[in-house]
Amino acid sequence: MVELLAVVTIMGLMAGIVALSWAASLPRAELNSTVHDLAAAVSGARSDAIARNGIFRIYYDLDANSYSVSSPYRFGGGLARTDEERLILKRMRLPESVDMQLVTIGGMRYESGVVYVSFDPLGSATGHTVTLMQSTSDVPLTIEVLPLTGLIRFHYDGFERPIMTAEDFD
Repeated sequence: MVELLAVVTIMGLMAGIVALSWAASLPRAELNSTVHDLAAAVSGARSDAIARNGIFRIYYDLDANSYSVSSPYRFGGGLARTDEERLILKRMRLPESVDMQLVTIGGMRYESGVVYVSFDPLGSATGHTVTLMQSTSDVPLTIEVLPLTGLIRFHYDGFERPIMTAEDFD
């Protein structure tokens, strides 16, 4: 009976440890999922720009913690003449625990407001970074979009690419 009680106690301790480690890994999984969803939207906007021969945009709303993808076309067909006519293809709000902290475009840092980047039919993009942070973690994740190719890179710890100057080419 004592042996059985010891085995049950040990199994209970092991189950508690597993439950604690599982609960600690869930927030990180939500941040990773959000980063990959945003990367898929960026990649999709680039692909649509190439396939449909138009300039697609992603609008980052840092105040509302959301982003949206817009096409150069208007509802019902034809090219949009104004930004208001542009057809919104996708609108996503980030989870409550994930915060869009910073968008950097061409060396300019934006911590609030609405900014947009463009993807052209040749596959190039407005070079930018988007830094996401989770409230339960102090490690930011950054998505970098390369300007010439529009391809995506992932970075930890708040990455910012230095701006190139003429002296870099001497």
